[in-house]
Amino acid sequence: MQRKLIALDLDGTTLNAKGALTPRTIAVLEAASAAGHQVVITTGRPDSISEPFYDQLHLTAPMINFNGALIHVPHQHWAGEHAVTLPIATALGLQEFKADYDIKVMVAEGKQLLVADHGYTDIPFLPDMPTPTRLFDAAGLTQNPISVTMFIDEATLDPLSAAIAGRFPDLAAKTWGAWSGENTALEVTAPNTSKSRALAYVADACGIARTDIWAFGDDLNDLDMIEFAGVGVAMANARPQILAAADDVTGDDNDHDGVAAYLAKALHLAA
Repeated sequence: MQRKLIALDLDGTTLNAKGALTPRTIAVLEAASAAGHQVVITTGRPDSISEPFYDQLHLTAPMINFNGALIHVPHQHWAGEHAVTLPIATALGLQEFKADYDIKVMVAEGKQLLVADHGYTDIPFLPDMPTPTRLFDAAGLTQNPISVTMFIDEATLDPLSAAIAGRFPDLAAKTWGAWSGENTALEVTAPNTSKSRALAYVADACGIARTDIWAFGDDLNDLDMIEFAGVGVAMANARPQILAAADDVTGDDNDHDGVAAYLAKALHLAA
């Protein structure tokens, strides 16, 4: 079979409801790699909370983090590494919105970087940091971050988004389903970053045609890569927009090894 690039979102897709890889998923993805396919984690998560899964799967391909803003190979220098960052001054300028909007926590993130404006616990997709050693301020932010994320009440989302667009029209402020309701958050990045752009970059580096990219996802931040891939596969538990855009749908959801079952059958894997 022609070599494939298998692009995998993590939360709601490859990971189960407990946020873990199951033994079957690990076995199937390792079998896919052994058969010569490139397994590429393609996630909105930062690198720090994605690398354990990369290592658990014994991957060697590049990994895509921050919804396409960081492309790298963990634990080594890769000549093709690519990061789209914000100037420190711009990141600090975003803090002006704290004066007019109820922002619970504001964090700046990048490769091996996480600083918050104050200590916090129980923030989704972030490790607890009740007593940070440095803060998201002029003294603590010493490298250009990839993103600035504001955790807010749901009612604050639209007015804050509009205010950022007015003050910083050259930036991209976005959210998606997992960051809604009680977990509402708004992520601000440089424009023109996406999972699809990052996949095109990695596919070119790996010598794999667009038609041989298989992308799996469930949420709105996966939409562009589902539409871009040669085969876009929605999870059975995916949002309606993803189901509508996909070329195919897994038979099982993420809590029942949907990715593993699909790949085992499609790639004729023994695992």
